[in-house]
Formats: sequence, C-alpha cells, structure tokens
Amino acid sequence: TIPLWATIPVMMAIGTLCGLLNGLMVAKLKIPAFIATLGTQQIIRGVCTILTKGYPISKLPEGYMFLGQGEFLGIPMAVWCMVIVAIICHIFLEETVTGRRIFALGGNAEATRISGINTKALLMLVYTLCAVLAGFAGIITASKLGVGQPTAGTGFETDAISAAVIGGASLSGGAGSVDHFTDLFRAIPTIDAA
Repeated sequence: TIPLWATIPVMMAIGTLCGLLNGLMVAKLKIPAFIATLGTQQIIRGVCTILTKGYPISKLPEGYMFLGQGEFLGIPMAVWCMVIVAIICHIFLEETVTGRRIFALGGNAEATRISGINTKALLMLVYTLCAVLAGFAGIITASKLGVGQPTAGTGFETDAISAAVIGGASLSGGAGSVDHFTDLFRAIPTIDAA
C-alpha cells in the first residue's frame, strides 16, 4: 500500500496526466473536445472498474478522512478547501497574464492565435488544470464518503455544467469568473423581499 503522505500527490499526478492527455487530443490531434473528454472518461471508468473489480476500497486512513469529514472552526474542511481553491483560481484568472489569455482564448481562439499567443499550449494548460481540480474533487469525495467508490461521481457532469452556468460562465467561452458565486448570495435578500 502507498503511505498517506504520498497518496494525494500520486492521485493529483494521475489527474494531471489525464488532463494532459485530453489537452493533447484536443489541441494537437484536433479531436472535438466533447468526444475526447467523453472517451477519456469512459476509458478511466473502465480502468477503475478493472482495478477494483467493481468493489469499493474501504479502510481508508483516519487522517485522510479528515479532509472530507473533519471540521476547522466549526466549518467543514471541504468548505475550507473550496474557499482556498476559489481564491487561488480567482487570483490566477484575474491577476495573471496567463489567466487573461485563457479568457481571450475562450472569447475568440483565432484572434488570440493571431495576436501571437500559443493557443495550443494554452489549451493544453487549461485541460491539465481542469483535470488537477477534478482529481482534487475526487480526493475530497472519497474522503467524505469514507470509501474509494469506483462509480462515485457518475452523473455529476450535468451538475458541474449547471453550476458553472448558474455561476456566470458562458458555454461559448470567454466569460465567467470564480467571484460570480458571490452574486448569488447578494441576490438572496432580493428574493426574500419579493
């Protein structure tokens, strides 16, 4: 077995490789993003089922369970993780050149390419970062459930897309931000007053 301190980096590295694979297929091989990501998803689910023989992995270490089930200052650790990731993503997207280029790529890929930005490398970075975050979400989910369930997350795709759109992201790209979720909280008093 892998010791606890090495487990999370190994899982994040696997997520990174999956994202890099998706990025290579979309950016270099010109496979449509929907097909590439859906195909990779099915392959990885198949590998998980083969490795686990369809059975959940139980007896996870107590320290690992703290991520999904523990609390700090009365707030669940999963919420702390979400806030930290949201802050990092906000700073990355709003305050760095690469973040602004990602918005440009989503808004108009051809104009971004003509302006001298390496859109293939940027696209591969986006897919890799997305997979790293998905891997982290998987770590939190396994910790919260207390088992490594090979079918966990099945059907979450629709929830993730809906949450992104409600949060202000555009399906056509180039719009949206991590800080849009605060707009929902500002709208609550208006809803109550109506």
